[in-house]
Amino acid sequence: MEDVKSALFQSLKSSQQTSSPFLVSSGGTTSRAAADKHWVLDLRKNYQNISFDLDKKIVEIEAGVTMGELSSYLKKHKRSFPIGLSGKTGMGYILTGGISPLSRSKGLAIDQIMEIKGFWGNGKEFHLLRPNSKNECTFEWKALCGAAIFLGIITKIKLKTQPLRPLLSWTANLSFSDLSECINQAENWPNALSFQWIYGEDIFAHAIGEVKNTDDESILTNLLESLPFSRNRIIKKFNDMNSLPNLSLGNNKNNNPNHSEVLGLLGPAWQDSNSRVLKTIRDLINKRPNKSCYLASQQLGGLTHLNDLDTSFIHRDAIWKPWINGTWEAYDQSKRKRTLKWMEECWNNLEFICPGVHLAQIHPHLAWHKKELSSAFKDWLPKLQELKAIYDPRNILPPLQ
Repeated sequence: MEDVKSALFQSLKSSQQTSSPFLVSSGGTTSRAAADKHWVLDLRKNYQNISFDLDKKIVEIEAGVTMGELSSYLKKHKRSFPIGLSGKTGMGYILTGGISPLSRSKGLAIDQIMEIKGFWGNGKEFHLLRPNSKNECTFEWKALCGAAIFLGIITKIKLKTQPLRPLLSWTANLSFSDLSECINQAENWPNALSFQWIYGEDIFAHAIGEVKNTDDESILTNLLESLPFSRNRIIKKFNDMNSLPNLSLGNNKNNNPNHSEVLGLLGPAWQDSNSRVLKTIRDLINKRPNKSCYLASQQLGGLTHLNDLDTSFIHRDAIWKPWINGTWEAYDQSKRKRTLKWMEECWNNLEFICPGVHLAQIHPHLAWHKKELSSAFKDWLPKLQELKAIYDPRNILPPLQ
């Protein structure tokens, strides 16, 4: 592995300015894990180590570890980490923020980071420790926690862990009116419970809550039992996030290979705008270019009470993260163009309720990249661009403009 490091980072130090930057793959779930005419750094093979400090309850992982692997490893020590809806994501899930069904009570994945090791885009090595207070927070720490993919290559991080507790899961198919009522109820839930849904040919929803004790389980169960549903309701207890059912619309019967893009939005509670938002979403679903495209959302719930340190995830007051999934048959440019146009229409129509963007996936290859950067980082963007000029002066990593 040392040979891999020395060869790679020597090339970083010696390379000239390039229009074909590095792309980094850890989980490989983003559309920018690889691309034509780009160098791709795949960390999944040689950066697989995980170690756990029994006394401090801190786990150290290298950049090739997926969230599913992390969850399985911690289960052996009766600990947990707030992974997302998929165990297939990698380090990028954490470094871009990391929104989990448990984020309402646990915070974002970046809130769990204690140490970060890696190399800046200029090839210089760094090792940063979590500041003890907001007053000690540096621009570099804030930048790496949410915008690291633009500035450096992260090779290893240390993370706080939590006790492993059972999870209560509610899944059901919903009607359009059911979805509206579920959202109304979810916006008044305690932080231990969160709501997720996906809307395509059908509407499928998933609520997840952490069970701390018997009384807590009774309260959560009562809340879940009050949710409306059209069919297939299941309430069940699971041991960990890896065991939960997937948030999906079932098997895709299209045997042709597909390409896709995902755009995540962020915004406040819908409250009185609920009816307007859902009617807008229904109209957009009716316009989608094919049956593989969909709209979905997960409940973030506002994290202002957890904002003890600055990070590049500035939308701490966001309640919902809707995301737009656009899919088309691989290599069909006309269908790709149609799908991307639909995605932009979705964004434009939902921007009134979702002014923010969550950069779980980046799109420097698309026309909307400048807009998504502005929506993701707002007033923090100019400082990020200053740091980019210092730590990645040759633009080896994805652009911040």
